[in-house]
Amino acid sequence: MKKVFLYSLLFTSVLYSCRKSDNGKVPALTRVPVPSITAVTNSEAVIDVSKDPALFKGTFDVGLLFPQDIPPQKMDIVVIKNGNKSIVKTIKADVTTYPTNLSITGAQLIALFGSLIVLGDFFDIGADITLPGGQKLPAFPAVGTQFSGGTANIPGASTFLRYSAICKFNVDDFAGDVRIVIDEWEDYFPGDVVTLTKVDANHLSFVYPTAFNVKPIVITINPNNSTAVNPVSFGRYSANGTLYVAETAPSVDNVVLPCDKTLSVRLTITTSTGAGFGRTFLIKFKKS
Repeated sequence: MKKVFLYSLLFTSVLYSCRKSDNGKVPALTRVPVPSITAVTNSEAVIDVSKDPALFKGTFDVGLLFPQDIPPQKMDIVVIKNGNKSIVKTIKADVTTYPTNLSITGAQLIALFGSLIVLGDFFDIGADITLPGGQKLPAFPAVGTQFSGGTANIPGASTFLRYSAICKFNVDDFAGDVRIVIDEWEDYFPGDVVTLTKVDANHLSFVYPTAFNVKPIVITINPNNSTAVNPVSFGRYSANGTLYVAETAPSVDNVVLPCDKTLSVRLTITTSTGAGFGRTFLIKFKKS
């Protein structure tokens, strides 16, 4: 049964019969090797438009998901921009050795498509497959998909690779003095200067001006540029006063926008006894 999953089954002819007198027709099936296109570990995974996108360099391997399979005659490695299947550009033609290590740069992508890379652009890399018999299967057919029967969902499959243009978060761009855009908890007001302290490459902290039992609120910046705060008792405003606790509230406001140099998180603030206030509180910072 294992071999059932080794190939995408391409129907080359399907005849349907509604009359008892018709001969039953069995579709002819073609074995299609499944490409594996994967980013090299520690290579650039996104195009950072907060810097010069032309300096981007992505490195990836082109191989076969099942190396013991009969190889194709060749693969042509191609790329499309923003999902437009009508414009397909070739990165490397006539690949016949698997795996093969390849690279693509921002400068090459700009030259291939004749336009600058801007925030929100994305590039999909795939493989046009030429079978041993000469039949060619495009990576990005105008109608449908290259593979059928859930081939792309086989565990470990990676039939294409996407590079997206984003503003990549860099903790050093935010560490230091920032200005408050809004603080709905109203410890700070718009324009106030607050310090964001670098904890590590993915964490920044700040303090509310509590006077006792003061603890920093640590903001986690996730790989997708969302933000989060684990529950933390951040302090009391008087020696015998209430101890307040902050944690993330689910919201689209939990985001860092490196291009705009803004970082925000929406907090649920409760007391140490669990009592709440019936609403959440947004705090948003901007680095000058």
